[in-house]
Amino acid sequence: MNSPSEKYAVGYGRPPEHSKWKKGQCGNPKRIRKRSIKPVATMVDEFFAREINVIENGISQRRSAFEIIFMQLCKKATAGNTRALRVVKMYMDFAASRDSSDGIRLEIVDDKPRSKQQGGENG
Repeated sequence: MNSPSEKYAVGYGRPPEHSKWKKGQCGNPKRIRKRSIKPVATMVDEFFAREINVIENGISQRRSAFEIIFMQLCKKATAGNTRALRVVKMYMDFAASRDSSDGIRLEIVDDKPRSKQQGGENG
């Protein structure tokens, strides 16, 4: 048998010492690295933000996934589907609860103060 003092024989199935894998080293160093786990909210936002080609009235358009889902829910809700109506209400409540600084903010401003009409109105 081989003793530690003998010279290491390089040959078939016995690579040189300098090219052997070190302990803990991976055999495929260019392997796909593990990605960090995304938060659920980020994954949902990415899903809703992606754009899909849709053919509507014979015209191809790109729309976001959320827009397509919301349009389908509204269509079902107007047809009388109560479950779709509840989901649309939940989306609207969620949108109202979020900070509106990111979106468009509408405010009605009336320059003239309203006064009571004189004449035909009973008080």
